[in-house]
Amino acid sequence: MGRIVAGNAVRAADSVSQAISSAASAASAVSGSAPGKVVSDIILAVTAAQIAPGDTACFPFAARTAYGIPSVHDFNVISDNRDFNPEWARLRPAAGDGYGPRYLLEITPGDIGRSQFGAYPLLLSWGAAGTQRYAAGQCTLIIRPSVRTVTEPDVTIWPAGQVRLLLENRGGTGIDVSVSITHCGWSKQWEFELPVQDDPFSFSGRFDPPTAKRSGDFELAVSAAGVPLVRRTVHARRPLISRRLIAA
Repeated sequence: MGRIVAGNAVRAADSVSQAISSAASAASAVSGSAPGKVVSDIILAVTAAQIAPGDTACFPFAARTAYGIPSVHDFNVISDNRDFNPEWARLRPAAGDGYGPRYLLEITPGDIGRSQFGAYPLLLSWGAAGTQRYAAGQCTLIIRPSVRTVTEPDVTIWPAGQVRLLLENRGGTGIDVSVSITHCGWSKQWEFELPVQDDPFSFSGRFDPPTAKRSGDFELAVSAAGVPLVRRTVHARRPLISRRLIAA
């Protein structure tokens, strides 16, 4: 069952209210200095969302025009990413006060191909570009694979360098995964296909740590289909050898 992903509703409504209030003040100032000047605005409460296929991204927004209340059917959504499917988008009215979100843009990607993961800059518009009836707002949709790390990544550098991960692919197709580890200009990277299977997939990558490096902070990055999953600093060190073991 898909999830609905959106920002904090109260914070989003407050953001829209403040933005529209500011825009109204600016419009009044413009009208006072240039009679007949018309200002139209689309103000989005949420400007970015990241979802997996089957989930729904929600972008509440408000539209202010001098031509009355726009119909929900008058808005248009496009993207300069050619993989965007207009059928993913749905526009509907939303509850709100005089300055709160009055509309809702919902994006629900269904079954998508491997090439369709990634970022989609979206342009939400009303009216014809280049006219006083035109208004537009921008937001970004990121479609990520249904991949997650099951446990915390483990990095060791003795007796040999090693990265260990447990990954789970909950999608319906194999996904290209990239794992990299870096330290002060030194780096090592692995690329492989994460299969679809019932049990978590165990990845283990070996590397030769930097010369004479006994401990330190390494940057670990994991991405699936080009979308970042993990990016963190991990502290790796060689385990201490007990004196008893040395004596033996």
